Parts: sequence; C-alpha cells; structure tokens
Amino acid sequence: MKTKIRKPIFGIALILLVSLLAGSCSATGQIASDAREVLQINNTITVQGASSVTVTPTIAYVNIGVATFNKEAAVAQSDNAEKMEKVYSALDSLGITKDQIKTVTYNISSRYDYSNDTSTLAGYDVINGIQVTVMDLTKVSDVLDMTVKQGVNQANSISFSITDQEKNDFYLQALSEAVADAKGKASALATAAGVTVTDPIQIIEGTQENVVPIYSYSYDTVKEDAASTPISGGELKVEATVTLVYSY
Repeated sequence: MKTKIRKPIFGIALILLVSLLAGSCSATGQIASDAREVLQINNTITVQGASSVTVTPTIAYVNIGVATFNKEAAVAQSDNAEKMEKVYSALDSLGITKDQIKTVTYNISSRYDYSNDTSTLAGYDVINGIQVTVMDLTKVSDVLDMTVKQGVNQANSISFSITDQEKNDFYLQALSEAVADAKGKASALATAAGVTVTDPIQIIEGTQENVVPIYSYSYDTVKEDAASTPISGGELKVEATVTLVYSY
C-alpha cells in the first residue's frame, strides 16, 4: 500500500501573501505621469494654479508688401523689384537692416479680363510681401509712412511680442505665482475637509510659456496721402499653469 504525500501549502500561501503586499505597495505608491492621471490616486488632493503677468511689448512685426501690374510679366517683376529696393533703402535709413527683414510671400499671377463674356489675359500681378522686425516701437509709424512713399501698397498686419529672454523671465515669474495659487487652494480644501497636507507629492507643469495679446492692431490697406499712422502696441499676458498633488 502506497502512502500519499501531502504537499505543503505553506509555501504557496506565503507567495500569495507577498504578491498581495507588493500589489498594495504599488497602488499606494503610485505617482501620476500627467495631470489627467492624478485623479486616479486615492487619498490625495489635486489642485491647479494659474497666473498671468501683464507686460508691455518690446518688438513689432510689420507685414507689408508691394504689388505691381503690367501686361508683361517681366516689366511687372522689374517694377516690383525697383520699388522694393527703395523700400529697403527707406528701412535702412531707419536703422533696420536686411537681417531684420524676411520675405514671407512672392507671387506672380495672371490677371484676366472677363468682360464681354470672354476670358482675355490682361497682364500679370507681382506681389512681394515682407515681414519687418522693429525693435524700437517708436519707429513703427515711420516704417509704415516712409515705405508707403517708396511703393508699399499693401499692409497685412502688425503683431507685437517680447524677446525670448523676456518671455522666459516673465514665464518663470508667472509659474512661481501659479504654484502659490495652487498651494492656497490646497490649504483651503484641506482645512474644509478636516485633513492635513504638508508638501506636495507631485508637481506638474502645465502649458509652456504662452504670450497672449490683450490688444492688437491690424489693417488691410495703406493710403499714401494718409496722416502719420497711429500705432499702439497695447499689452501682452504671459500665462502659466501648474498642478499640485498632496496626500493625506
């Protein structure tokens, strides 16, 4: 008669216990990878802070251009180039060098005459558009007025901004204020809920530095006989957001 050997179950029970403990530790020690996951963590307070710093723009980007027309494409192109050279000279006299001027569009297109129910080639339009970076905002009006006298007959937009260094500095200021805002919310929530929070277990930076115009100026056409063009840069906002997670 064979004796049945009973396998010990102690080892199996120990393995199950270790597995359960490991799973428990993993759950309580979970750290969210982004702001969308923090709500899944138990026994935490999650708050978002925001702040913005209002600044005065220091740079203007002026988009202007020269449009010419002629029956001959070569003549239209030549006229355009001649006027653009005068525009460059006018800008140079204001202290704006060619490295501050960027061509944003250059187009040669056919123009047709559709009168008498027929399509007849009338000539060619040449458009040369540039973006001028103006570091001295007191010269923006001069840029427009002087270039119009030299042939500019298109002005698409003017936008205002600040330098990269200024963006970084103001963003860090806004970010610090956003953290303080979040801390205040966390403290208020903890007090109301009757719990205690100390240092955040996780800090998540929100959107990267974001410069928002409070006011901008733009127009479609320029008239040569117009008075000095009034320009106002308005103000900009540098925004920052942050998410803080506290355990209790």
